[in-house]
Amino acid sequence: MTVIVVILALYVAANLGANDVANSMGTSVGSKALTLKQALAVAGILEFTGAVLFGGGVSETLATGVIHPSEFVSVEANGRSPLLVGMVAVTIACGLWLQIATTKGLPVSSSHAIVGAIAGFGVVAGGIDAVNWRTIGTISITWVLTPVVSAIIAAGFYSIIKIGILEHPQPVLQYREWIPWLSVAVVGIFGSIVLPQTTAPLTSHFGWQLPPQDLPLALAAISTIALTAINLNKWTGSTSDQKKAVEKQLARFQIISACFVAFAHG
Repeated sequence: MTVIVVILALYVAANLGANDVANSMGTSVGSKALTLKQALAVAGILEFTGAVLFGGGVSETLATGVIHPSEFVSVEANGRSPLLVGMVAVTIACGLWLQIATTKGLPVSSSHAIVGAIAGFGVVAGGIDAVNWRTIGTISITWVLTPVVSAIIAAGFYSIIKIGILEHPQPVLQYREWIPWLSVAVVGIFGSIVLPQTTAPLTSHFGWQLPPQDLPLALAAISTIALTAINLNKWTGSTSDQKKAVEKQLARFQIISACFVAFAHG
């Protein structure tokens, strides 16, 4: 059974790479900010890192939040727990759906497939009460809200850049003035999620008596200053076509944001 589970996990992982990972880095490749090989290398590293550092919470929800594991403990089927057999079925279902969607060129969410498969297995094996419908409802609401919220944020952010930089009479000058604020936005959004959790083990390991927010704030400030300095010092745009020059420079921020998406996806 262990060998079968490992093979199925590799099968799902391959389909995840073909579909979900392509979603996270597709913007960088499509905008030609990164080549396909570069995007694959970046996605591979950051997806793995994100899964190792922050994947535990999501895995815990999928393992114990969607169904009630206690409903399956006392039941045995051919000497094997129905929970184990059911999770094998869930893995097969997720892998097949991702493969079908990938074949058709459809970007789909693996989490949707996993949650739906777990709920289906739970109903068949343990009945309606074996599924935590409250959790299913909460997850379903996030599925509906995610594209709406993402659309609003993307539209607002793009409008600010378009009006504030690209359509300005002096886009190059305006872009250089906006670099610190763009750096703050990029580092702030990512750092607020990652830095508090990654720095907590450092303070406890070295015995530093620091307020929990001090080290994350310090690292965020250093990162913002470094990102600003790099973008200011590496200006290579031609002023003959200022708009295209600015768009080329904005590709750096696009790559960084895509890296954050890959990390969060993992």
